[in-house]
Amino acid sequence: MMDRFDRKVENNITLNYLGLIQEVFSNRKRLWLFAGIGGVLGLLIIFTTANEYSATSLIVLESDSSSQGAMGQFGSLAGLAGINMSQMQGSQMALTSDIFPDVVGSRDFLQAIASKEFTFESRNQEKLSLGEYYFEEKPGNIVKKTLSFVLNIPALILSWFASADPLPANLSESIAGDSSAVLSISGAELFAIAEIKKRIILDEKGKIIKLTVSMPEPMIAAQVNYLVLESLIAYVIEYKTEKQRLNLEFVEERVAESEEKFEQAQMKLASFRDSNQGIISQRLQTREEHLQFEFNIAFNVYNTLKQELEQSTIQLKKETPVFTVLEKAAIPLGPSKPNKPFILIFSIFLGLFLGFLINVFKVLLANFK
Repeated sequence: MMDRFDRKVENNITLNYLGLIQEVFSNRKRLWLFAGIGGVLGLLIIFTTANEYSATSLIVLESDSSSQGAMGQFGSLAGLAGINMSQMQGSQMALTSDIFPDVVGSRDFLQAIASKEFTFESRNQEKLSLGEYYFEEKPGNIVKKTLSFVLNIPALILSWFASADPLPANLSESIAGDSSAVLSISGAELFAIAEIKKRIILDEKGKIIKLTVSMPEPMIAAQVNYLVLESLIAYVIEYKTEKQRLNLEFVEERVAESEEKFEQAQMKLASFRDSNQGIISQRLQTREEHLQFEFNIAFNVYNTLKQELEQSTIQLKKETPVFTVLEKAAIPLGPSKPNKPFILIFSIFLGLFLGFLINVFKVLLANFK
């Protein structure tokens, strides 16, 4: 008897659930209305979003192991010249592509990119820097701009009553004295840098690094991709070889000084021998030995520094990263954004989902009552 009662209760619950589902989908007008509103919003987003074109390039960073193997072939030859290759290889630091996204995303790097000028066809062949273009255009669809304006209203009102706090005297004096101590950047530049940063994407797949740059015009997309790639390579090479370049400059200065002293000692010894030929004197012989000793010291110092200079030159070449461009950036044939089918389908689906939620809420509210 109890089993029959439980089955009856379960059947009633199932029928109630089916009834709720039928009630939810009974009001199809609301579903179609919200789907239509979502479609209209999707079309509005599509037609108010500026086209963007993407240019892609592929590069490979040669590994340190390959360069070490190549340098090892010259180990015996360099050993004959007195160059210690093992010490040079021991000081080699590995360079990975993990730092590339941080470099490209840094404000110093992006500020240099934003200051470059390009010719914009959409602005009647006007020459503008990227920073000026993005600050003036403020790209975005009407929905995004409306939401941004509404969300920024409180901050705008607070800014009317806020007063800027002056910098401490000692800090302002130090900044004025050394302009390279801090990065001077305005609000307009920050906005432009943020817009440019969103449009530069680095993707690493094994040893291959993929650089994608999206810009408002196809030609500018390819040009900025090339500019970012060249700037990145130059930055990484400078970062990797800075210590060795400073060391090379220091050794070159010491070589020049030792060469001058060596030539002076050589000329003194030669002049002394020319002016004292055929004269036998213990005092003159002692003087000649002293000059010969100074000459030998100057020669040894000069010879050692020359070897050190050769080592530093080879080490600089060895530590210079080698980039191979597998695929240059090409001018895109069509826009990559906006994705019109995806935006339209997503907007309609979102409208249907909101209509469904409202129907569920109303049906549940009616049943609870």
